[in-house]
Amino acid sequence: MYQKIERYIKNLSKREKLVLIAAGAALGVFILLAGIVFPMMEYKDRLAAAVNAKDAQLRRVYELSSQIRAAGAGSKNGRIVQQADFTLFGFLEELAARIKVNDRIEYMKPISDPGDSSREAVEVKIRSVFQKDLISLLYDIEHSSHSLKIKRLNIRRVERDSSLDVTFQVVHYG
Repeated sequence: MYQKIERYIKNLSKREKLVLIAAGAALGVFILLAGIVFPMMEYKDRLAAAVNAKDAQLRRVYELSSQIRAAGAGSKNGRIVQQADFTLFGFLEELAARIKVNDRIEYMKPISDPGDSSREAVEVKIRSVFQKDLISLLYDIEHSSHSLKIKRLNIRRVERDSSLDVTFQVVHYG
């Protein structure tokens, strides 16, 4: 077969050989461009776009990190001041006096959680409190400037005077 091709090429004129070489060179350049150069250029463009996207994400992470650090430093400074003059018992007694239910407090006792020493918890039982007073008390606890949350709430209706007996736990995170 190789000999047939060789004889065929020998029978071609100089002009036909030149056209055949030019076509082969054009085909080689096309294969080189379409198979190697263009895919590499597309890959390079995709990599550059991915690097730019990751760079933007990294900048956003740094911004958020600095905001978190600033907020953490501010809260640490605020906690030191807050812990120096804030007590959960005092806050609850003051709140009960303001709502005028302090004479109905049956008990207030601390609750310790061995798993988390960064929070303070108090259980409070109030007898014969009216619904509007209870709502005011719970609202003021939840919306105080201190980090307080009501962990558990038990309400029992007293039939004789349409009041409520309430037991709840207040947790101070700080």
